[in-house]
Amino acid sequence: MESLKKGWVWFWGQSVLSKVAILGLLAAFVPFVLPTVVAWFRPTMIHVGVSFYTYERGVQPQGMNTLYFFERRNLVSDCSIRREEQSIPKGRAKTLDPQGWVLIKLLLENVSNRDLTNLRVGVRSPAINQATQLTAAPTLVVTGNKEAPPDVKPLYVISITTLPAESSVVVTLKTPIDDNLRDFVYVKRRPVTIQVPYVSAEQFREYPPIVSRTNAVKMLNREGVLRSRNDGFSDETLQVMMLPSNEPTREDGELPYHPLPRAKVCSEAEAGTW
Repeated sequence: MESLKKGWVWFWGQSVLSKVAILGLLAAFVPFVLPTVVAWFRPTMIHVGVSFYTYERGVQPQGMNTLYFFERRNLVSDCSIRREEQSIPKGRAKTLDPQGWVLIKLLLENVSNRDLTNLRVGVRSPAINQATQLTAAPTLVVTGNKEAPPDVKPLYVISITTLPAESSVVVTLKTPIDDNLRDFVYVKRRPVTIQVPYVSAEQFREYPPIVSRTNAVKMLNREGVLRSRNDGFSDETLQVMMLPSNEPTREDGELPYHPLPRAKVCSEAEAGTW
């Protein structure tokens, strides 16, 4: 209490300009500490962890051959987590169309002993746009849609019908890498961030959760444990189908896909870190 009194006296002894600067700094700092303060006074029922990935399924010319590959990398450190590639003579293979995605993976943990119903999680990120899709384990009843509150940047709202007591789920927001997103991440080198302004459920009122940075490799391992069957490209293997010897060579023509910049080769310990 004595320290507060001294701080108050010191504040009022400052110039008007200094007071404005101090109040401005405090106003900017409040959004960062608010989730922690809320957690002190109201024990949270839901923990939120997040990781960022880039997933690429690509193709490159390689002399007389064509190189097919897929790679999953940690978007934060740009470390390659897994890469498979196969070199095939030109025009002698079929494969899936090349494409890149940015993936935001959210780990939602119900740490209470009660089922959470009508759970809603609001998310903002520059890696979310109109093409963003939501994926999760098929046993999870989950939907997602963008909302635009007045005078606020649009939210992507994840809705989960029921999250059982003391259970966890991993949901993924998957956004194709178009020219704008490629420029944002790999040309301008701007960081991909995430905000979770609120979580709410029938069991508790809306509040801003603490979002923890989850190791990318650990997130994938956790997702593998929670998954009941393959979804999307969680366990994808390189899918290249060779043409029969009696089938004529295909004309590759111009390859329309431009691969992302090469990922860094990192140690296993470094690959998943922020």
